[in-house]
Amino acid sequence: MVHFAIIDEKLLVSVPIRNYCPRFGLKNIITLGSNIYMIGEFSSTVFFMDCRSHTWHEGPGMQVAAKYNEVSVLDGKIYVVERCKVSVSSNLIQVFDPKTQIWECVASPSTGIRGRFGLNSLAIDGKLYLFGDKNLVYKPKEKTWDVVGFEINFHWIPHDSFCVIDKVIIYYYNRHSRLLEWYDPEGSSWGILNGLEELLPKLPRVLVSRHVRLVDYGGKVAIFWEKEVRPLIGYNKITIWCAEIALERRNAQEIYGKIEWCNVVLTLPSSCSIDELNAVSIIV
Repeated sequence: MVHFAIIDEKLLVSVPIRNYCPRFGLKNIITLGSNIYMIGEFSSTVFFMDCRSHTWHEGPGMQVAAKYNEVSVLDGKIYVVERCKVSVSSNLIQVFDPKTQIWECVASPSTGIRGRFGLNSLAIDGKLYLFGDKNLVYKPKEKTWDVVGFEINFHWIPHDSFCVIDKVIIYYYNRHSRLLEWYDPEGSSWGILNGLEELLPKLPRVLVSRHVRLVDYGGKVAIFWEKEVRPLIGYNKITIWCAEIALERRNAQEIYGKIEWCNVVLTLPSSCSIDELNAVSIIV
């Protein structure tokens, strides 16, 4: 596994790592402060990389080894949700406080409201949403669970194909057309992200292995996608594209995107692909 970072020239460059990089549970990577946490599946082990020193460390392990996890950051804490076992798991959610370095279990939803499975989780405006056959919301301050109605089936969207900007979910998931869309949970409103007519034809249709990745990049949306290049001579290659989009909300029903730049940021052999994307804030 190789680590890359975007530099001012809008290119992905390799970041040297000073020690051994653990290689397990690559799906479960989350950023908190200047650290990148790697939380293993089928294991209670946790590693984190200090992005200031580019060094991996082993952190406090979870109380219970969970499998098929989704991870979110909420109010400076890491929430690990065990997918697909909402109906039977008493340790559905574990939360890590980096200040105390302690893991705790969150009380699961009552049998009256819990669904049969959960596939995605997302932190928005001080609440943790769990998307599955039922959509649930957990409020940490009140320590309560509720069922919520969502017009969008977020449990089918890949976990890294949506991000949250200013309490609004921006997502890409459409098998028949190339569209970026948004959803506002507070106003229960949604629509197409306008102003991206030049970008959309470049995006691939949704695939299982090489889908479009979105990340909050300092209040803007950074979109990454892969495109295979098949030259007449030589080996096939993969180009990694990136576009940075600034958002403007004009009214309750309209959000526009402005493409600040769009370019190829990395070229790789066709056997390679993106594992995870994270934006890290480093205070120096």
